Amino acid sequence: MVDDHGNKEHLLQNMEEMRRQLLEVETCEIEFQKIQKKYEKLLDSAPDAMIFVNRDREIVTVNAQFETMFGYGQGEIIGRDLHILVPERFRDKHRNHVEDFFSSPRVRQMGADFELYALKKDGTEFPVDISLSYLQIEGELIATAAIRDITKRKQIEEQVETNYHVQKVMNSMLRISLEPLSLDDQFGRILELILTVPHLAMQSKGAIYVVEEDKPALLVMKAHRGFSGEEILPCATVPFGKCLCGEAAAVAALIYSDQIDDRHVVHFEGMFPHGHYCVPIVSGDRRTLGLINIFVKEGHKRINGEEEFLTAVATTLAGVIEHNRTEQEKRQLQEQLLQAEKLAALGRFSANVAHEIRNPLTAVGGFARRLDKKVQEGTKEKDYVSFIISEVSRLEVILRNVLTYSKEVKPQLEEFDIRDILDRVLSLNEEACRERDISINKSYGDAPRVLIDKEQVLEAVENLILNAIDSMPRGGTLTAATDVETHEDRPYVCVRISDTGIGIPEDRLNLIFEPFYTTKVLENGTGLGLSISKKVVESLGGFVKVESAVDKGSTFTLCFVLRPE
Repeated sequence: MVDDHGNKEHLLQNMEEMRRQLLEVETCEIEFQKIQKKYEKLLDSAPDAMIFVNRDREIVTVNAQFETMFGYGQGEIIGRDLHILVPERFRDKHRNHVEDFFSSPRVRQMGADFELYALKKDGTEFPVDISLSYLQIEGELIATAAIRDITKRKQIEEQVETNYHVQKVMNSMLRISLEPLSLDDQFGRILELILTVPHLAMQSKGAIYVVEEDKPALLVMKAHRGFSGEEILPCATVPFGKCLCGEAAAVAALIYSDQIDDRHVVHFEGMFPHGHYCVPIVSGDRRTLGLINIFVKEGHKRINGEEEFLTAVATTLAGVIEHNRTEQEKRQLQEQLLQAEKLAALGRFSANVAHEIRNPLTAVGGFARRLDKKVQEGTKEKDYVSFIISEVSRLEVILRNVLTYSKEVKPQLEEFDIRDILDRVLSLNEEACRERDISINKSYGDAPRVLIDKEQVLEAVENLILNAIDSMPRGGTLTAATDVETHEDRPYVCVRISDTGIGIPEDRLNLIFEPFYTTKVLENGTGLGLSISKKVVESLGGFVKVESAVDKGSTFTLCFVLRPE
């Protein structure tokens, strides 16, 4: 009885002990769950994505930020190899780094000497910062990593650096624009700056075009880099509306292409695939002054930052071009003013000299002509007298031209048909043309009546026709033409006198209208004919143009203002 009772009591005690231990276990589990929840909450409250990895590179656990950052759920990622989160090109090196860490674990920043990138579930790469640490859990070494997405930070850093380089380019451009260089040389240096800006995914190839003032619808290449010989010729000039560059210039708006598409009109054998940024250089009043053409690789993604940079460069270039043109106009005005002062002084001096010389010259000429009537033909004395008369006549012509040029005569304005004046001058010189085997061609177009001084214009036209005849000693064709042209929104009646003569060298074209400048070294030229013609036309509010090529001939154009009816 006693033994049975004792055994029963002992059994009850054991059961009570087991119940107590079970309660302790339950209490511990509850406490563990509480601790685990607190731990999970702590992990989830961390600002960074947290990941725990064992020595076999298996992912043990992650926090909520990890799921958000990488796009994996807990059930998808636990037990997976860590390398699923590493871009493939880094995986071999990363395996070695993992082994090194487990061999000698320590708290440290990962990737101190290189940039780190992680891989999302959808395959997107993004830059990260990673801090490494480690834990011992039940004797097992666990590596922990705090991962921070630094995409925005990198974007800000790149933007700051890009802005720095952009500002540096702008400052350099402005400095170059002030250097004593030709506009073409300035563009060449500026283009090099554009193509060497870091962080811009552009090829080292491009060009800068300018719209020249006398060719308002044509892009003319002024600088290029990276072009082959085959590319330069078809791209040297681009009319508005042709190819991508011409389209951008015509609409004064940026055009982008990531490949050679239907808009790319210029093609040649061996052309490499590419795309373009075609950025017009636009003035404040929306006139296209030029264009920047930058090459990119085929398939290049259009980037706002690149467009903003190139647009800023184009805006700066617009200022450079307009500044250059303003300086040129200023220099031209200064030269014209100086020239006008010189000519005024020369005119006064010449007029005084002419007046002083004319009277004695008239006397010499009169006596020479009287002697000519009394000297016997065929004698040396007759030759001497004839020579005196010839030279006196030449001097009289020079004096008359000097006086005509130097004196200010108020035009006697009347409306005339300019073609009547041409017909009169041509008829007066028909015999001279016939003697030199020069054919006369009339090509009269529209020519409304203009308000002019008939006698002055007749002299201006005759000077041009006489020069044309003199330029064709072996014959040729003299063409007189008329038409109506518009310059700066103003209509002009234009007279063109063209010849097929010897032409004028380009380096002398800016000299031919200067008083007393002549190319007729061995003849009787006074060097005042063109000066008088120019003065006459300008006094009537018009202007004179000239085009010439050596051994091909010259064309002089007199433009008279066509006043509205």
